[in-house]
Amino acid sequence: MRKDDDDDWDDEAIDRWERRKQRRAEREPFKQDRREEEPATPGPIFLPEYISFNQLARAMELWSNRFMKDMEDMGFENVTSDTIMTGETAALIAMEYGFEPTVDTGSQRDLRPRPPPEDVAALPGRPPVVTIMGHVDHGKTTLLDWLRKSSIAAQEHGGITQHIGAFVVKMSSGKAITFLDTPGHAAFLSMRQRGASVTDIVVLVVAADDSVMPQTLEALKHATAAKVPIIVAINKVDKEDARVDQVKADLARHGVQIEDFGGDVQVVCVSGKTGQGMNDLEENIITLSEVLDVRAETDGMAEGWILESSVKKDGRTATVLVKRGTLRLGDLIVAGKTWAKIRLLRNEAGAELSEAPPGTPVEILGWRELPVAGEQVLQAPDEGKAKTAVEYRLEMAERLESSKQLAEQEQRQRDKAAAEAAKEASANADGAAADEQTEPKEPGILYQNFTVKADVAGSVEAVCGSVLELGNNEVRPKILRSSAGQISEYDIDHAAASNSVIVNFNVPILPHIKQRAEEAKVQILNRTVIYHIVDDIKATLSNLLPDTVTYRVSGEASIIQIFSINTKKRTFRNIAGCKVRNGAIKKSSRVKVLRKGEVVFDGLIDTLRHVQKDVMEMGKGTECGIGVEGFDDFQVDDQIQTYEEVREKRTL
Repeated sequence: MRKDDDDDWDDEAIDRWERRKQRRAEREPFKQDRREEEPATPGPIFLPEYISFNQLARAMELWSNRFMKDMEDMGFENVTSDTIMTGETAALIAMEYGFEPTVDTGSQRDLRPRPPPEDVAALPGRPPVVTIMGHVDHGKTTLLDWLRKSSIAAQEHGGITQHIGAFVVKMSSGKAITFLDTPGHAAFLSMRQRGASVTDIVVLVVAADDSVMPQTLEALKHATAAKVPIIVAINKVDKEDARVDQVKADLARHGVQIEDFGGDVQVVCVSGKTGQGMNDLEENIITLSEVLDVRAETDGMAEGWILESSVKKDGRTATVLVKRGTLRLGDLIVAGKTWAKIRLLRNEAGAELSEAPPGTPVEILGWRELPVAGEQVLQAPDEGKAKTAVEYRLEMAERLESSKQLAEQEQRQRDKAAAEAAKEASANADGAAADEQTEPKEPGILYQNFTVKADVAGSVEAVCGSVLELGNNEVRPKILRSSAGQISEYDIDHAAASNSVIVNFNVPILPHIKQRAEEAKVQILNRTVIYHIVDDIKATLSNLLPDTVTYRVSGEASIIQIFSINTKKRTFRNIAGCKVRNGAIKKSSRVKVLRKGEVVFDGLIDTLRHVQKDVMEMGKGTECGIGVEGFDDFQVDDQIQTYEEVREKRTL
């Protein structure tokens, strides 16, 4: 190739290279701006209910590091790229970057109750829901027994209703009233609150011979908070020590505006045992229900509340109180994080029903999982919608749980960093002072693991509540597992592996389960009354408490002379010549040697002599020789104290 051609080619190549370089230089500022300042063209953006900072940065096509720096400038402290925020917070951040956010509220995926009716007066009437409340043993079950002419009171254990029951009573006038029977024990607090939230009228039962009690006041508080009208039934008026006027005065003193004192709360004197005043109570309930004029739609998507759930021989069942609409066989319903296709409807007597209109309590079979008592029941139009709603709720629960765990992890990291910083700062200070400051540590808490099994889900919840209320700053209970149903082999194996105590409430234990528990050395607290469970748990926790140790001085002696004696093979030891000042000195007693008020040795007396003779005990005013095991450094005027260690078992 000729040189001239080479020169022409080089000039042309250089010219092309220069043009490309110029074009790149012209484009570079735009690329830089786009990369750093406006990574994505602002416009509509769709955000989920929960999103992490890293996911939001990717959605807006921002560099994560630059985005987190912007978040610090906006005032977000102690957040990482994995920190989860709500869709509303993410929407505000997106708006700062010029986006038009739309937050997914889940309304398209979840089920929601339909809006309240515009004209309630045009709807058909429904049976009013009446809840019986009051202190334990004030006669609620006996009163209900009279109302529905049954004998459940005789079947209850220890005079306490064990879980919520619901039933319809046909009054003499032909009208139907739905009764909810709530327990009276304080441990069933949450169940009572649920009863007050789904009821129209509360009948507050107060015993005429016992007057207002703590649980009476609790029931009053819940009914008042739920803005539910009250009828007071003063029960046991047939007893000789009945004090009706005293009960009325006590009620008035606690804020109940009864009719006798110019208020609007009706008071009826009744006796569930003899039936006295029961007709008056029926009339008052019917009259008040007519005044309230409770109505509900019988058509449309049904709504209700789970009153109770349990596992029975024919499957998972739940008692549902229908509030709106009508439930029928084959309907699809959602409650909490589970759903059901109704395959059986039963009333309180066990009779099968074809439908359940508003105000009806009904037992439903067909649940995929056991629903939680207190959950709202909503009818779904089809199976797909029911599954989607449950999936959405499970997803939300997982997000909340992961967000909670992440927040706890971040808090632990911050605490660890703060502790390390404090440790480093203290290390720079005076070493001795630092050691003295960091030496004391908070005493640890001993935990006892429990597994709770009960007949129904409401009882499980109540038992768990009563267990967790116990303990102190030294010992506390921890519930690892809880469920409704009988104790299984897995429960025994899990309890054995985790050193748990099984609490079994009102459920029969199969013989092979008892044998397996004995072989695995698993303790089962089997009870049918919650009082006894509380006592058993207290006793179990009390066994973990260290004994209270006290020391009682049994004898005192002063050293007046030191003797050195040859024991064997020129082995010498010191014996203290003492005079007993108080009490008695016994051989083999625990002993303290005090010098100028300070303990210099703590051990056992192995030698006690009086005039060359070994003795077992020396009394006040006598002189003796005392040898202490492992100690020879006696000095004249030292004091010797013998003492006894007294251990006392502690209880919660």
